[in-house]
Amino acid sequence: MKSKITEIKPKGQYTNNYGTFNKFQVFLANGNNYQFSAKGEFKKQVGDEIEYEIANEEYNIAKLTYTPDKKYEPKSNDSSKQIAMSVCYKGAIDLVCANKISLEEVEQITKEHYEAIFK
Repeated sequence: MKSKITEIKPKGQYTNNYGTFNKFQVFLANGNNYQFSAKGEFKKQVGDEIEYEIANEEYNIAKLTYTPDKKYEPKSNDSSKQIAMSVCYKGAIDLVCANKISLEEVEQITKEHYEAIFK
């Protein structure tokens, strides 16, 4: 469910096996209000639209839910390319040490491995 927060009231604390939590009564634009728990302050503010689910209907308790906007896809940036090049170079040097290739082949093998990663 989604709605905009219209009011937040602190409602005390409670402690369980996971630590001490603050309780908040959160009033929503859709007319509902639920108790939420948080370590520290409630992470949202009045005016924020939240996505939530009811955790306990009997006690009117809800929890925030988070839905990622889109699938996470790591971006290839300069530092990741530098790291990849270093790994490829080290792999080629390891081949030299194992007498699998000659020192003259290191540059070519490094390039081939790097291109295989970023094709």
